[in-house]
Amino acid sequence: MALRIGILGGTFNPVHNGHLLLAEGARRQLSLDQVLWVPANAPPHKPLEGNATPEDRCRMVELAIAGHPAFRLSRIELDRPPPSYTIETVRQLQASLTEKNATWYLLIGSDLAKELPTWREIEMLRRLVEFVVIPRPGAAPARHPPDLKQIQVETLNLSASEIRTRIREGRSIEGLVPEPVRRYIEEHRLYR
Repeated sequence: MALRIGILGGTFNPVHNGHLLLAEGARRQLSLDQVLWVPANAPPHKPLEGNATPEDRCRMVELAIAGHPAFRLSRIELDRPPPSYTIETVRQLQASLTEKNATWYLLIGSDLAKELPTWREIEMLRRLVEFVVIPRPGAAPARHPPDLKQIQVETLNLSASEIRTRIREGRSIEGLVPEPVRRYIEEHRLYR
């Protein structure tokens, strides 16, 4: 039976409990063998805010997914020069896997679906992976091509920008991020 692999990319600035719920929900609904977490180095469509370096964001993802047997960290975008384009990431991931008949799913939030026409080599990318759109809680329904698969998973109405704001304002983020991530943010004085 072919491996079923989900790719969850993002800035993870910082990674939070909503990301974890989304990834686990997608893993269950799609019967994924693995979810690859791919922190972006310098995404072409989204400027990074805050003082967290790519290595900080990678370490926070590593801390967040530790102990989950189906979750894997991929440094693929961090280890090549920016900007990061999804088509290049997918090609590199697929070339590196020894199991050649794997089924690949690209997990994206509904907020990104409307931007797909601007993605580099989008038609080729759509041949390489199945896009899976996951609605963001509290967001208006996004328009996206009707042939994209959409799933409903439990997640939180939470954003990384909200967490950064809470930190800047000196408010608690306890319960919003995994405890090892909260400690890392505090110890490294991130987002202050």
